[in-house]
Amino acid sequence: MAQAEPEDGDKTLTVDEMNFAVEGEVYDLVNSFEIDYYKGVFQKGYVVYANGNRGSC
Repeated sequence: MAQAEPEDGDKTLTVDEMNFAVEGEVYDLVNSFEIDYYKGVFQKGYVVYANGNRGSC
């Protein structure tokens, strides 16, 4: 997933007026996406969760 112009075969998701391109094959395999913005002390950026799975390390 990227915040970019979609290529042939990509699907587009719009979240909070921002467009994200997803490869068509991935889009077909995943039932739902959750896109969040994380801002920590040392890092910041988008976090993508697929199928409601937030996972852990």
